[in-house]
Amino acid sequence: MFVMRILFVHTIGKKKYGGGERWVVHAAGQLRQRGYTTFVAGKRDSILLNQSAKMGAITVPVNIISDISPYHVWKLARLIRKLQIDVVISKRHDLAVAGAAARISTKPAVIVRSSSPPRSSLKKHLFLISRLADGLITNTTTIRDIYKSQGLPDDGFMQVIYNGLPVYDDVQGYNFQDAYPGRTVILCVGRLVAAKGYFYLIDALERLSEKRSDILVYVLGEGKDKHKLQEYARRKGVEDMILFAGYRDQPVPWIKGCDLFLHPSLYEGMPNAPMEAMAYGKPVIMTKVNGADELSRNGRLAKLIPPADADAIVKAIEETINNPQSSRAMADNARQHVRSFFSMDAMVNNLEAFIIDRQQTKNRRQ
Repeated sequence: MFVMRILFVHTIGKKKYGGGERWVVHAAGQLRQRGYTTFVAGKRDSILLNQSAKMGAITVPVNIISDISPYHVWKLARLIRKLQIDVVISKRHDLAVAGAAARISTKPAVIVRSSSPPRSSLKKHLFLISRLADGLITNTTTIRDIYKSQGLPDDGFMQVIYNGLPVYDDVQGYNFQDAYPGRTVILCVGRLVAAKGYFYLIDALERLSEKRSDILVYVLGEGKDKHKLQEYARRKGVEDMILFAGYRDQPVPWIKGCDLFLHPSLYEGMPNAPMEAMAYGKPVIMTKVNGADELSRNGRLAKLIPPADADAIVKAIEETINNPQSSRAMADNARQHVRSFFSMDAMVNNLEAFIIDRQQTKNRRQ
């Protein structure tokens, strides 16, 4: 019996573990449970490889340091031949090496996943995709439409596959009131980098501090701008209103325990952290970036605000807290919607069908 062998190529910093990395871990793990042999290639000792191993995928340390490195192309091609790979799934920034390696090895089908809008080097990405990929996955229709407007075919070559969300209803929520009695806890989850919009959030807290003393923003995540953010909060006089609590492998207890969820990111693909908060029935405020409209049904299931706008953050927080009944109703509707349309089963069903189609199409052409 033929068992397809699938290699996910995803090289990123050892300590980075965001939505793209979670997608790889869950996709590889779920496909393995369906009988496929899955491999995840990434940096040695990375969170990505550690989490992939826990999900049952076979991990392979690789280090792609340049998209024009003949040595890394040759090394990856050798690995593809050795593992007898049938399908390679690569993130966009690894495609040059992964796609070229596939072409000179056993010629597996190559699928590239684009989980955020291509903001730079669009012509280069289009060239690589058209030359090296047999299929393209996006996680929003808006990203797909960008590629479609640039001439990529939409006759089966591209597929929108929404991120799937594992749900852990048996996990106990964190009791914020024990630790922070009387505080209204706003949770944020994401890397501590400027692109996540936290500097604007701190500006918003400075303005809120004149009106409210009960708010605590609890931030889960690590990143290169952590110390800058902490210093900025001190400079603005709101260090007692925001706590940078560090990275958590499993943020669900904190999501379940918070009063509302805020995602001030400046750009995204499909925002995973707000999706998770919606799945547990939390009121969500998020910036209107890329996949936010699709996730929230155009603002009916979450409060959408413009990015990089501290005043909008202030207004949204006040409206959400001051209108608990309508906020609760929106959160309840969001919970039902996310659990129906963004389930892990739906994601893996669509991914499996696309992989089979692209691999069969590739075989017919050879």
